[in-house]
Amino acid sequence: MKRPTLMLALIAGSLTAASPPAAAQTTATAPPAPAPAQDAPAAGRLPMRLALQTEGAVGVYPGDFYNHLVGARLDLVFSPHVSFGGYLGYANLKGKDGRTSNMLPYVQVEYLTGPLGPIRIPFRFATGYLPRNGPVARVSTGFAFRVTPAVDVVAEVLAPMIWVTRDQMVLSMNLALEVVYRF
Repeated sequence: MKRPTLMLALIAGSLTAASPPAAAQTTATAPPAPAPAQDAPAAGRLPMRLALQTEGAVGVYPGDFYNHLVGARLDLVFSPHVSFGGYLGYANLKGKDGRTSNMLPYVQVEYLTGPLGPIRIPFRFATGYLPRNGPVARVSTGFAFRVTPAVDVVAEVLAPMIWVTRDQMVLSMNLALEVVYRF
């Protein structure tokens, strides 16, 4: 019986020696909890972004043309710098017999440079397939402006795009404007 009593007394003594006096506990304040990061995801899921975009494509090779794209993209944000998403847009294209309509799906990877601030520079690569025509690929860069903690406006000012049609490859220089909502 003495041995368990002695062990309990030693444990109790070490606990009281390790804890500060009661008076110190009531006057000491706990340090403030760190503020959550701006882009911190909910527990167990990656943050996402929804982008609505309009884009003009001015043909530069082999001849001049104008195509216009309007679409939406849903991104998974893996870090404050890296995201991956899927785009689906309506394409108003120059056709052989006038204007024609099509749907353009593509996937995009993005790297945002710079610290989390009001202005950042995105570098993007996208590739997809235009039905009844062929594959497309584009690279782009521009400026991302933070409007609110959840909304950005992105202007792509340098965005060359390769369009592969049935019989040739064409090149356009695109300008795009998008509104991005983070959730």
